[in-house]
Amino acid sequence: MGEIIGYARVSTREQNLSSQIDALDNAGCIRIFTDKISGKEFKREGLTACLDYLRADDTLVIYRLDRLGRSVKEMLDLCAKLEQRQIKLVSLQDKLDTSTAVGRFTMQILASLAEYNRNLILEGCKAGIEAAKKRGVRLGRQEGVKMKKPKKEAVLQLYKAGSSIAQIMEITGIRSKQTIYNYLNEEQIKPNRK
Repeated sequence: MGEIIGYARVSTREQNLSSQIDALDNAGCIRIFTDKISGKEFKREGLTACLDYLRADDTLVIYRLDRLGRSVKEMLDLCAKLEQRQIKLVSLQDKLDTSTAVGRFTMQILASLAEYNRNLILEGCKAGIEAAKKRGVRLGRQEGVKMKKPKKEAVLQLYKAGSSIAQIMEITGIRSKQTIYNYLNEEQIKPNRK
C-alpha cells in the first residue's frame, strides 16, 4: 500500500496555503509539499521535490487541478507521467480520482479537449498566415522592433495553447527566438526558455 502525499501551491508569497493544507490533511496526506510561486514559473521546487519523492502505488492529492501546471498541456503531461509511474492522482475540488475508471475517463476527455483546442488554434493561425501571404503581407523578420499585431496575437495564442518556441517559429516564420520572447514579455508572460 502506497503513501498519500499532498501538493499545494499559491501564486504569490502574500497568499496563504492554510486552506489547501487543511484540505490535504483531512484527505489523509502524511507529507505535504508546497510552493508559493506563479504557475507560469518554470521552476517549482516544491513540485519537483514532490515528484522525486513519489513512488509506484503512492497517491498524489491536490486541492485543484490548476495547482499542478501553468497550462492544460502541462497538467495533462504531468498526469500522463504519474500514470506511467503507477501513481494515482486525486483532485479534491474537481472530484477526480485516477484510480477509478471514471477518473481515468475524465482525464482522457480533458486531454482530448485540450488537443482539439490546440489543433483549432494551430489551424486558425496557419490559415491566417496563408491568407496574409496571399494579400502580400511579408512574414518572417519584420522591420523595426515591434511585430504587426496579427502576428503577435498568433504567437500569444500558440504559446498559450502549449506550443513550443520552435513550433511557433516554424508556424509563424519568425526566425528569432528573442522576437518571440519580446512579445511574450510585453504581455507579462514569462517564457520557458527551453
